[in-house]
Amino acid sequence: MIYKFFFKMINDETEKMDDDFDSNYLHLINRYLLLLFFIFLFYSIFIIAFFGDMLISTFLTVITFFWLFLMAIKGKTRRFKKVLKTSIIGTFVLLTFIVNFFNIYTYKNAGVEYFYFCLLFAVPFFLNYKKDSFSIFFITFMISINFIVCLYFDFDFLPKSRFIEKEDFKTIKLLNILFSIASFLMDIVFITQKDALIHGLITDRKEKDSTIKDLVKTNTELMKHQMLINHLSEENIEEILSLAENNSPMFFEKFQVFFPHFIPDILKINPNLIHSELYFCALMKLDFDTKKIAQCTNNSIRAVESKKYRIRKKLNISSEINVNSFLIKI
Repeated sequence: MIYKFFFKMINDETEKMDDDFDSNYLHLINRYLLLLFFIFLFYSIFIIAFFGDMLISTFLTVITFFWLFLMAIKGKTRRFKKVLKTSIIGTFVLLTFIVNFFNIYTYKNAGVEYFYFCLLFAVPFFLNYKKDSFSIFFITFMISINFIVCLYFDFDFLPKSRFIEKEDFKTIKLLNILFSIASFLMDIVFITQKDALIHGLITDRKEKDSTIKDLVKTNTELMKHQMLINHLSEENIEEILSLAENNSPMFFEKFQVFFPHFIPDILKINPNLIHSELYFCALMKLDFDTKKIAQCTNNSIRAVESKKYRIRKKLNISSEINVNSFLIKI
């Protein structure tokens, strides 16, 4: 029953995400939070079992279930992307002050300060160095200031533990060192897995870019083949392309001579197309992309995109279909 619950917590939201990278990264974060849950749960039980400190144990238990709460809502943060980064920063600040508090609470003799380094090493897992440089600087600054302050100031006015004896400090310090090392290794493992995901994403994008280039090349060949089917010679093809590229007033007339059925067939789909839209259809029939159409017609790229969008709507072309490919086949 418990296994099914945790399995559902880790995997349920990832199945609902379309992007493989986001899904796998969310899965990694879930596992990270689950490990935090077990670490804090262990400490809660350890403190109440060996020292009888009910107040601190209750405090840690609340934080323990806070990680489960994050796991439950994190899959829904796609709706609240603006607050996601703030939540991550807030969590790091919270953990920094928790480490700060326990360092003071244990008379700075229990090795709690080692957990500051675990926090620092966790930052690359949750944030991107290029996109979140300011956030990383802020978190690093917060952790560093807290570490220095705790190192050089005693904070005698704050409460200290009444449950820890002198002979307990060696055991607690050893335990904290072991757990901080384990946490550090955990950070390294998760960062490595995140890097593997990013590397996979880059590889997939390269493959997709290569596929797109192949499709563009195939599309161009198809366009030329279609022209040759229409009994156009290589000279005719070069002539009409040259007229289009130079924005010649003769282009549209020549185009209709070379493709006598194209404009009538387009008007059969939607007779409300205006002259400028038919002109753009002719250019797209020649497989001119947005940038090239903008250059040929002395328009901005944004104006061309707007015109192409209106043409797509008027011809009822699905967003999944390339408009150039659609027109080339007519």
